[in-house]
Amino acid sequence: MALKKVALFGANGNLGTEILKALVSSGHFELTAIKRESSPYSLPPAFSSTVHIKTVDDSLSAASLEAVLRGQDAVIVSIPLRDPAQHLRIADAAAAAGVRRVIPADYGSCDSDSPRAQELVPLFKHKADVRARLQELADADADFAWTSLVCGHFFDWGLRENFLHFDLQNRRADVLDHGKYRSSTATLARVSEAIVAVLADDKETTRNKVLFIQSFCVSQLDVLAALEKATGVKWELNFVESEAFIEEKRVKAQAGDREAVEDLVFALGALDGNWETREGFSMELLGLENEDLDEVVKRVVDSQ
Repeated sequence: MALKKVALFGANGNLGTEILKALVSSGHFELTAIKRESSPYSLPPAFSSTVHIKTVDDSLSAASLEAVLRGQDAVIVSIPLRDPAQHLRIADAAAAAGVRRVIPADYGSCDSDSPRAQELVPLFKHKADVRARLQELADADADFAWTSLVCGHFFDWGLRENFLHFDLQNRRADVLDHGKYRSSTATLARVSEAIVAVLADDKETTRNKVLFIQSFCVSQLDVLAALEKATGVKWELNFVESEAFIEEKRVKAQAGDREAVEDLVFALGALDGNWETREGFSMELLGLENEDLDEVVKRVVDSQ
């Protein structure tokens, strides 16, 4: 049975926009976009008749959150986890409001339970703390559950923004070691498709679980071959030693360099992101199949 009434935090973000589109297209849900009082966000005209908007105070106070979430079956969080306390309050408010399922902001790049990821990038410790809090709430209330969808790097967004260290404009790439590490990665549309699959069928097998998903599991050299095919030119490669790269970025990150933090996330996701080997690999469970790497890369290149 579908979780019918669904609230979405972050409908205007890179991922949130795709999630909203997928939820509307599915036709399964009564949708509410949650926004802060100071936000100028308004729904795209195509969605204005099918999606409601509710407002919370800018601090995301417990009382304000509980008020907007009461009556909802499910909550999706796609706002950045910059303030862990806000995400913990969303979890608490959802449980207090009688929400049956929460999908937290636990999507991209690394498994938040990875000790190395937590050590190098505090974001992943914060994500793990939210997971732990959700499980505490589920232990206390059998009607409440959570599902984390972990997708590896956001592939299409990562290519466009050079997060994956493939420079589309200058046809240059940074390659870690030999470039043959395989890692799972997903388009924003694939993450959204997985969310729809979870909420459209309230299965016991997705309750209180971390589900690993992907568009494909590929190496940097695989992506390079697809890019050279799509662009019709040979790319310039910069091979870097992965551990030296991580150490350099660790020092810079500790000094407050935000770009270095992003580089650490890039490296960790590339080196330890093969979900096909994980117990929670859930493509079959959610009825998903791999996408075609060449087709996805061509779409991204053609959109530039």
